[in-house]
Order: sequence, then structure tokens, then C-alpha cells
Amino acid sequence: MRTNMIISVATIVVLWTVVPSVWGQSPFAAEVVDFSPAPGQFVNVPEYDDPSRALGPPVGGGLYNPDNTSLVSLGGFGGSITLAFDHTVMDDATNPSGLDAIVFGNAHWVGGNPNRRWAECGAIEISRDVNGNGQADDPWYLIPGSHIADPPGQWEARTWDDDVGDPTYPPTHPAWVPPGRSGVWTTEGYRLPPAVFDVLVLENPNGLDAEEEGVFGYADLTPTLILGDLDADNIVDDPDITPAQFYVVPDDPFEVGMTPGSGGGDALDIAWAIDPETGQASGMDGFDFIRITNGVDFIAAIFNESSPEIGGVADVLPGEGDMNCDGLLDGRDIGPFVMAILDAAAYEQAHGGCRWLNADIDRDGEVGASDVGPFVAKLTGDQE
Repeated sequence: MRTNMIISVATIVVLWTVVPSVWGQSPFAAEVVDFSPAPGQFVNVPEYDDPSRALGPPVGGGLYNPDNTSLVSLGGFGGSITLAFDHTVMDDATNPSGLDAIVFGNAHWVGGNPNRRWAECGAIEISRDVNGNGQADDPWYLIPGSHIADPPGQWEARTWDDDVGDPTYPPTHPAWVPPGRSGVWTTEGYRLPPAVFDVLVLENPNGLDAEEEGVFGYADLTPTLILGDLDADNIVDDPDITPAQFYVVPDDPFEVGMTPGSGGGDALDIAWAIDPETGQASGMDGFDFIRITNGVDFIAAIFNESSPEIGGVADVLPGEGDMNCDGLLDGRDIGPFVMAILDAAAYEQAHGGCRWLNADIDRDGEVGASDVGPFVAKLTGDQE
């Protein structure tokens, strides 16, 4: 009892000092840093031209009929959006499959086959605020995914002109010119291979009956599920689950189909990030900014340009350390963490069966004083 009391007092004193720095963090992107759409059919349409729609949780429509009420369009090739979190998204190996963030769009399966998708893919880059000035002016690192094997060779530019009567540069539709653009300008980005991506329906290169994904690591590739649909059948299983609990569980990007419990979207591991000039691993431990850029230069006869629509970006559910199972790791987990150390049964009863072993931060199979330091590190983002 005396040992437990010492652990209790020490834990409370140490943990409560970190509350101000973590209280109220959102698991979703919280700020638009830059929005630079390229010409496209939706850049002047109110339902798609507001970049703030990419903040907060996504609105999912399911596998076959996406919900388009909370999306922003990036327009044609090179159109981009840059978002910031109110905290650093950490590279956490204890996350499911080691995945750290999820980008949501309005992709959907075609004909009920998960190997055939309506997908308008965007390349993903991430940056850490190394200089601490709150600006996205530090180096950017690329998530190469399955099809950016030569970043310098796949970097391309497009030239545009607001004079729609001059055929030298597109667009030819006046409504496609983004607000505020005039004269001649360019957009740039990583071009995804046309043989795979310049299509109306993106098919798995591994085959239409494949079990392994042949395309991964890009935005607007995977459906966003209906809130509470835990088994991907377009039926709500848990009407009480919140977006902060649901849209923070990643789908496995390497397996065809939807991972049970996931809210969908396109998950990434920070460890995938590379220096685009050298191809070497970035060594990043986390990121503060994420940039999504249209990597496809394709205009279909009826549906017009291929353009990623973005509906949100999430920090993956922390798992270990999320002591009240609300999908967040913040100051509200401190009390339950202390309770879990002192009385496992009382903790699980008080928190609806939320796993006692969520407090096993150092993953040694036991919950105790040795977990305090790692728990504080996860709370503050100060992880080695």
C-alpha cells in the first residue's frame, strides 16, 4: 500500500505539470497554412472551394457513395493545400501497424470491387517545425508511396493563363480560373505515372481479385466510412461513437478491403518519409505540417479533370496512453492513468472496459511506475 501511495503521489505531481501543454489537443488538422488550387471545374463552386472544409473530422459516405458535403477540391495538376496541427504528430511505433496519420477524401469503390476505385490521387509531403517559428518554412519530406520511385524525375510543372481565349495555356473555361489568379502562372508537383493514374477508374496493378494493394501512400485513394460503421458494410454499428474515436483508426494500406474498426482514409507512416533529392530516409520523429498536391494530369471527357478532394487529416489513435478511450492523448488521460496503476478493476469499470493495458506504455506486460516516464513523454511529444 505504501509503495502504491508513493507511486500515486509522484505520478500525480509529475503528470499534472504537463496538463497545460496537452489539454484540448485535436486529433485533426486545425489550420489552413496555404491553399493554392490549380484550374479546375470546382475551384469557384462554393461546395468545394473552401479550404476550411479540410479541417476537423471528415464526413464519410461509405464505400460506394461518398458524402461530398465537407470537401475542398485541389483543382488540376499541382494544385495543393497545406495544413497544420495544434500539436506535433509523432512517429509512434505502438500505433496500429506503426501508422501515424490518415488523409481523408471522397474516393469510393466501383462496382463493389475494392480493386477498382474512383480515386483522384494526391502526393503527400510532411514537414517538422524545426526552427519553432510556427511557419511551414523548414524542409519538406516526401511520402513516396507505391509509385514515386524517382522524385526528381517525376517533378513537373504546368503553366496556366487566365486568358481563356488564348489556346497557348489552359484553361479554356473561365469558371476554372482559381480566385485571385491572373496572367500567367505555374503549379508544380510529383507526377504519378500516367499508365496507372490517368484513368477514370483506378485498378489495382496486382489484379482485380488481388488481396494486396498495388497502390498506396497517396491522398483520396480509399473511401471514408460512415461514422460508426465498424465492419465496412455501410451500416452504423455504434451510433454513439464520436469522430475523434472513429476517424483516428487507420485502414491497413497494404491489404485490399477495409480493416475492421477503421474509419477509412489513407494512412501513412512517418518513417516512410524521404528526402526527395537524395532518396534517403528523412529520420523524422514527427511532423507539424502536411501538404497534399494533385499528382494526376488527366481530364476525362465527361467528368473533367482528376482532382483530389480533401475532407480532413487525422493523427492516428495513440492506443497506449489513451486511458479514457476517446481517441485523444491529452490531460484527460492523467486521472485514468493513475487509477489504472492503482486498481485495474476499478479503472476498467469506471471507463467502460477501456483496456487497463493501455497504461503499459513501456510494453513490458505490466503497469506500474516504469510507465510514468514514457507516459509523460507521449503526452508532451518529447519522445526519443
